[in-house]
Amino acid sequence: MYYSGKEIVEIAVRIEENGYAFYIAAAEMIRESNDIKNLFIDLAEQETMHTASFQKMFDKFEPEDYEQDDESFSAYIMNLADKHIFGKPEVGASLAKTLKTPKEALEMAFKFENDSVAFYKELYNKAKSDSKTLIKKIIAEEEAHAARIKRFL
Repeated sequence: MYYSGKEIVEIAVRIEENGYAFYIAAAEMIRESNDIKNLFIDLAEQETMHTASFQKMFDKFEPEDYEQDDESFSAYIMNLADKHIFGKPEVGASLAKTLKTPKEALEMAFKFENDSVAFYKELYNKAKSDSKTLIKKIIAEEEAHAARIKRFL
């Protein structure tokens, strides 16, 4: 199986949309205004900007296949995508509703961001040049989110 730039963008957009929904729901869970609530609101806004940014980047290059001649690597990537916390459609908001405390929300958000970094790094390792540029930007954005969240844990 091969992954095109278009497929990577579709996965990234779904992850970002779920991140947005999660962060909005997590912010709504916190009744009083505080730094954690503000963090979630800001991260939700950034998820929206990332989605638009990823789609614009995709328009700048021709979709290309990833260099994969190893069936086990393809299975591994598929497994990473399937197991990503926000890899499935519309899971972000429903997952946030299961949280009881802001600390739980921060822990879930931190795991989400780190799962995203791991997923994109594996794809980066097998990507061709134009796709590497896109994936590298995605990785940087997700690492920045994880670092911000970690400050509150």
